[in-house]
Amino acid sequence: MPHRRTRLLVAAELPVVILIAPALLFPTPARLGVLAVVPVLWLAARVVTGHTLPPTPMNTAIQALLIMVGVSLVATPDLQFSLGKVSGVILGALFFWAVARWLTTPQRLHTAATVFLLAGTGLALIGLLGVVDSNKLAALSAITSRLPLRIRGVPGAEDGFNPNAVSGCLVLFLPFQFALVATGVRHALESYSRNPWSSRWPVVAQLALIVVTGGTLLLMQSRGAWVGLLVAGLAFMLWHSRWTRLTAAVGAGAVAMLIVCFGSAIEVDRVVGRSGAGINDTVSGRSEIWTRAIYDIEDEPFTGMGMNTFRRMVPLVGPSRSIREGTDVAHAHNHLLQAALDLGIPGVVAYAAIWIVTAALLITVYRRAAEPIHRVMAGGLGAGLIAHFMFGMTDAIPLGAKVGILYWLTLALCVGLHRLAVADQN
Repeated sequence: MPHRRTRLLVAAELPVVILIAPALLFPTPARLGVLAVVPVLWLAARVVTGHTLPPTPMNTAIQALLIMVGVSLVATPDLQFSLGKVSGVILGALFFWAVARWLTTPQRLHTAATVFLLAGTGLALIGLLGVVDSNKLAALSAITSRLPLRIRGVPGAEDGFNPNAVSGCLVLFLPFQFALVATGVRHALESYSRNPWSSRWPVVAQLALIVVTGGTLLLMQSRGAWVGLLVAGLAFMLWHSRWTRLTAAVGAGAVAMLIVCFGSAIEVDRVVGRSGAGINDTVSGRSEIWTRAIYDIEDEPFTGMGMNTFRRMVPLVGPSRSIREGTDVAHAHNHLLQAALDLGIPGVVAYAAIWIVTAALLITVYRRAAEPIHRVMAGGLGAGLIAHFMFGMTDAIPLGAKVGILYWLTLALCVGLHRLAVADQN
């Protein structure tokens, strides 16, 4: 029987990963020494559970991704410049496995869901106090310009947080919040006749979280995040029931009629013109960035150019029609292209595999879960991930970014939900 101290080490895995997270979020070669504790934790887990890593359907894809992170170190021209993103991916994987190992009971799943909701609201509040105004829509900029910029000087975001990055993460949370609120309202109405106060306050609290998260997402003025949520909403309507599918079909028909009546070119120009300042430059600039990214992937298809290296290479290419001199092009504005740039074709295959496995897990829960709340959670998490994926097609939160830890938390919650809702019932 394993020694009591060994079992305590296994139980301490998640707290330990949280404790070493600051050193990995803001890494230096010396700070990476904290990783020495990881083999100790995994050895203890092997003794107690028989598994070094918690068995999850994503392990193969994540391990392949980490291997390509190691391969990218050979290709990177500046290890120090890549270190932050490399360390961020390692932290994300460690955090995923620690949460996945911990999520073993319904009570812990409830706790994790609560933490997930609060994490989204916390990110929204941090965004309000530290985001740089994007000046896209005058009406919203009039509000954001009055907000105090309290959080500054964070390494990598010295002047404030990028509103697109904040928005790209917020879309992970908003559909989940909506799903739980809708369920809570229905249960509150059903139980109101028995006890009017029994379930009112949880619903009120969740509504308050939605107001904070949704309001912040609106003020961030990220058109990519808004489009991502729209696509997620349409996907949910097509999936949920025949009535929602009928509603989506009627809406699509109405849009088609407008295009036929008024002309597609005129309507597109009108929509683009009303979508905020600089959108034409944004579209042309992204097209040029995507073209450059594809050329760079062709140059280094197997190893990638190294994590975060594209950011340094863009200014060296020469003058550009759409990218002004001195502009910091932090990424390829497409998460699949960025993964291929960082880690090569094998790396983007591993990254895509994580998405595919996640989708399969959530679909299985939605179809087979016995508990209705598990289906609700799967729908909310799935819609948030769809929105996040679509946001990443015109923008990106690169692998290893600091806020990317929230993506890994979402993946761990999906794995835990699948284990408790489906796998353990077989």
